[in-house]
Amino acid sequence: MAQGATDKTPVSNRVFLLLCVMAFIMYVDRTNISVAAPILKNELQLTNTQLGLVFSAFATAYSCCGVPGAWLSDRFGARRLLTLSGLIWSVATIGTGLVWGLPSLVVARLLVGAGEAPIYATAVRVISNWIPEYRRGLALGVMHGCGRLANALAPLIVTGLIVSLTWRASFVVLGVITILFFGFLYTWFRDEPRAHPAISESELAVLGRCSGKITQGRTLEPIVWPDLLRRVWPASAACFAHGWMLWFFLNWVPSYFSTRYGMKIEASAVFSTLVLLGGTLGTMAGGVLSDWHFRKSKNRLRARRDIIIFGFLSSIVGLVPLLLSNNLLVNAGGLGVAFFLSELADSPLWLVGAEVAPKHAGTSSALTFAGMAVAGAVSPLIVGKLLDVTGGDWSIAFMASIAVMILGPVFSMFIRLDPSLDVVEDAKTS
Repeated sequence: MAQGATDKTPVSNRVFLLLCVMAFIMYVDRTNISVAAPILKNELQLTNTQLGLVFSAFATAYSCCGVPGAWLSDRFGARRLLTLSGLIWSVATIGTGLVWGLPSLVVARLLVGAGEAPIYATAVRVISNWIPEYRRGLALGVMHGCGRLANALAPLIVTGLIVSLTWRASFVVLGVITILFFGFLYTWFRDEPRAHPAISESELAVLGRCSGKITQGRTLEPIVWPDLLRRVWPASAACFAHGWMLWFFLNWVPSYFSTRYGMKIEASAVFSTLVLLGGTLGTMAGGVLSDWHFRKSKNRLRARRDIIIFGFLSSIVGLVPLLLSNNLLVNAGGLGVAFFLSELADSPLWLVGAEVAPKHAGTSSALTFAGMAVAGAVSPLIVGKLLDVTGGDWSIAFMASIAVMILGPVFSMFIRLDPSLDVVEDAKTS
């Protein structure tokens, strides 16, 4: 492990940078709708319930397409799947700027969700191939942190485009940028390190030594679905609880500041960015803490599960002030703290997703995070309906989130990892 810290892996580092840029672009294209929501809601004459349906459309497609997409990446390789997915969501992003009403907007968001669904699960497979094992927790944390950074900066980026152009033109510009990025990815990236023209024998040796072996870019071994589902369900259920909080923040924070405090889009963007920055820091911190806990405890399961449970329980503390106070700064601070703490669980959950069935890392990760996608489909509908029924009482929505978060630690206690990982670790340390 100590020796690994001095190893040089230049091509691996560039692949990781590519993943980070991809995560950033993906989350800007995912979050742009919530930033533009107050404007398009008025232009298209939508209720909160209908707006919740728009948010839910993305997550519904995301939950349905994640597992099939990840299976395709396991079967045919990440390069093809990432490029195809990127093209689908970029065209749909452009289409969002051309919508004329609720039906067309729902269809556009369904396609964005379908395109983005396999991306992170496929990225887990890329990390398994390209990143040494001792850096994978950090890698996942930083990659997801880039996504959360995009969440935080999206209000400023999208608001800048809306103010400079229009809300419709902002979606067109973002879609074109995405197309250009995936054109570069297809040209430069390779599924397996040994297939990359720029990689050296010394770097291949480093990746092989640090990872135990260089894994294949594709998996041909058939999946035993009942066994895989039995392994995955506790992590997927925990992801539902985690996803409820995540989607609440991504979908509703700009609208919260706009409706509760009467902010214009520029002011709402600033406060939303400050709150969502908490998630950026929390995601990266969760990956670092999981790696640190693994080094100290030598127990892979505890290193993942302890951080997950702590993130769930501690995040509730940040939500309590929102039930008791109307002060803008107190509530904004509470939201930021709650998002930071809840996101501590994100990277360990992704590690669990790959480690419950490492031979099918993409598919098992997608199954695990299907729980998060389902939460994204359900929570916007429920939150939107609660806001309409209660006349915009946000405290009810926060209470519902607290109730769901309490379930997370319960499900986490049932998580088990693949025993073969412990055998590999024992062999490496003996």
